[in-house]
Amino acid sequence: MRDRVREFFSEKTARRGLLLALFVGGLAVFWKLLPLLAFFVSFERGLHFSAGVLNRRFKWSRGAALGVVLTLCAVVVVLLAWLSAGKLARVVVEARDTLPERMAALREHPWYLELKEKLPDSEKLAQSAEHYAGRVAKSAATLGHLVLLGIIGFILAIIFFLDEKAVQAFRERLPEATLSGTLARWFEHLAEAISLTVQLQLVVALSNTVLTLPVLLLLGVPHVPALMVLIFVSGLIPVVGNLLAGSVLVVLSYQAKGWLGVGLFVGLTFVLHKIEAYYLNPRLTARHVPLPGFVLVVSLICFEHLFGFVGLFLSFPFLYVAGKIRAEFAEEDARDKLPTPDRL
Repeated sequence: MRDRVREFFSEKTARRGLLLALFVGGLAVFWKLLPLLAFFVSFERGLHFSAGVLNRRFKWSRGAALGVVLTLCAVVVVLLAWLSAGKLARVVVEARDTLPERMAALREHPWYLELKEKLPDSEKLAQSAEHYAGRVAKSAATLGHLVLLGIIGFILAIIFFLDEKAVQAFRERLPEATLSGTLARWFEHLAEAISLTVQLQLVVALSNTVLTLPVLLLLGVPHVPALMVLIFVSGLIPVVGNLLAGSVLVVLSYQAKGWLGVGLFVGLTFVLHKIEAYYLNPRLTARHVPLPGFVLVVSLICFEHLFGFVGLFLSFPFLYVAGKIRAEFAEEDARDKLPTPDRL
């Protein structure tokens, strides 16, 4: 008896449709776990690099190398927690609870009144700033949940590192042409896209920090170490990160050097934004996604419109995975066009 269902899904178009539906459906069902995947991939690549170096260079066992890395990580985390974690948590909670009152008080500040006289559209700028600041503060309310996901991702990364050979053996037993093998390969593309996204933003954040440091020292702005941390962390946010940090630095620059400081930092923020949007991001992503820089920027805008703040982190992974899937389909089509013995 003919298995019509099997015959239907053996057709190329139907099989591809089913694969895409299963892949997109899996992402939709486990949408809220994507941050966990991001943490897991980041920690796994970090452990693989650091412990792998110790394993190869000093001929230590994987367990011993991992133990050394985890010990160093624990020392760093304890030092950070002792120095600033508690204070940072209090600042985040306080900012979330008192942000509306702070924004209202800012409109009565002499700086804002002076700016309002010189800039007619300052009220619209203030409303936009209040809107985006509110979104950032609301996102900060999920900080505890993200910390929990980060801990889980770190634990999963440790388990994966210790069981990597077993996991690879299991993966190799999945035939590449089957549904399970293809879906596993596509999720591997997604993990690689997340890893590349983190690497790209680290480069951008480091560039912003290095370029901003001389200006901070030149203007004599106080609290330079804390501001460097702010610049680096905000640089991890695509496109809008340096704008958020720049708005804070503009206020501090006004306190230090008046309108000269404001002009310098507005110019610096503009330059950094252009470097990131039109040089760093297109050049770095073009190595992995062969698309024009204009398309990459438009993709960022569209994803931010569809998914909000989170969409800024989804654009590159989507383009990367879509490009990999398209390349697989093109390779399959090319194989089908090759002459076979029964066609000769």
